[in-house]
Amino acid sequence: MEPLIADLLLTVASAYHLLGALYYRAASAPPKEKVFEFPSLAVHVPAYKEDPQMLRNSVEKIIERLRPEQVIVITDPESYEEVRKALPPEVEVVTGAEKGKARALNEALRLTRTAYIMVFDADSFPEEGFSLVKSPYAASLWKGYSTGTRWGEALANVTTLASVALIYGRSKLGFPVIPPGSGVLIEKELLEKLGGWSEGVLTEDVDLALKALEAGVKADVVPSFVLVEAPKDYASLKRQQSRWAYGAVQAIKRHVRALTKHPETFFYLTHHASTWLPLLALITSPAGLSPLALILYYLAVSTEAFYSFKAAKGWRIRVSLADAARTSAAGLSMSIAILTAQIKALLGLKEVWKVTPKGRKRSVGKGIGSEVVLLLTPLIALWNPASLPLALQYFVASLYVTLRVLSEERRRH
Repeated sequence: MEPLIADLLLTVASAYHLLGALYYRAASAPPKEKVFEFPSLAVHVPAYKEDPQMLRNSVEKIIERLRPEQVIVITDPESYEEVRKALPPEVEVVTGAEKGKARALNEALRLTRTAYIMVFDADSFPEEGFSLVKSPYAASLWKGYSTGTRWGEALANVTTLASVALIYGRSKLGFPVIPPGSGVLIEKELLEKLGGWSEGVLTEDVDLALKALEAGVKADVVPSFVLVEAPKDYASLKRQQSRWAYGAVQAIKRHVRALTKHPETFFYLTHHASTWLPLLALITSPAGLSPLALILYYLAVSTEAFYSFKAAKGWRIRVSLADAARTSAAGLSMSIAILTAQIKALLGLKEVWKVTPKGRKRSVGKGIGSEVVLLLTPLIALWNPASLPLALQYFVASLYVTLRVLSEERRRH
C-alpha cells in the first residue's frame, strides 16, 4: 500500500504542474484591449495601519488614471489623522479597517453613491493607460513591482507572469476566473445582491468569487495591469502565501456545492498543495517509490516551466532562470507552513489575519522555522536512493532560503 501512496501523491503533484502548463500555454498571446468609460465609478481602498506616504502615492495615481467619481479610504482610528493629512481633500477617509478588511469594504459599500466599484490595496494602483471593460464583475491582471532587493524584484516578475496564467490563461480556457482583491471591478447592485463582502473569512475576494459563481455570475478579465508591491523578504512572502492557502480552503468549505460543478476551480484553489505533495511522497518513499512517478513529476515541472517562459516572452515579461529558481526555492521551503495553514483551515482552527508589511512599514523578519527541518531530507534517501532527486530539491531550497534569511538578519543588525 505504501508504494502506491508515494506514487499517488507525486502523480497528483504532477497534475497541478500540468494544469499550470495549460494555463501558461493559453496565455501565450496578450489580448487586444477594449476601453470602456465608466459613467459612475467609486474606488475603495482598505488601509489598516498602512504607510501614509505609500497610500498617498497609490491614491494619487488612482485618481489620475481612473478619474473616479468617489474615492473612499478606510483606515483605523490610530492612523486616521495622519492618513487624512496625507491624502487629497476630495478623498473620503473613514475608520473601520481595524474590524477587518471585509468589514471595512462593507462600510465603504454603504457610503457608495456610484454604479460601479473598484477595490485597490494600499500599495496598488492602475498602470498608465489602464483600460476597463464593461462587466458586472471582472478581474484586473497584476503586475508586480519592487523598490527593494533583488529577491523582491524576482518575486515581482514572477507575480506578473503568474497573474497572466492564473487570470487571463484560465479565462481563455473557459474556466471561472477568481478575481484577486486588488483591482477587482464589480457592479454595486451585484455586490449588494451577493450580500456584500463576507466577514469572518480570511480571503474575502475568493469567497465573493464563489458566491458569484453560485449565483451564476462568471467574472470577466480587465485587459490591463494593476501594479502591486511584491513582498520584500521571505518572511512576508510566507505570511502572505500561508494566508492565501488558508483562505482558499476556508472558502472551499463554505462553497462546496459551487465547486462540484467546477472541479478545475477546486484544483486552482488548492494549487498551494504542489509545494508539499512531493514532500509527503518523499516521506513515504522508503517503503517504495516508482521511478516512473518521478519521471512523470519532473516532466510535468519541465513542461510548466517551458510554457511559462513562452508566455513571458509573449507578454515581454522579464523573468530570468535565476528569478524562477529563487521563487521555486521559496515555494518548496514554505511547504510545511503551507500544509499547516491548509490543515488548520480544514479543521476550522482559527488563523489570525495579518497585514503583509508594505512601504516604509516593511520589515525583514526572521521567517525561519520549519524550513530548517527540510535540511534533513537527504537522510530519507538513504532508505530509498530513487527518492534522492526529491530530497535534494527540498534540501537545496531550504539551504538557500535559510542562508539568505540569516544574511538579511546580519545586515539588519
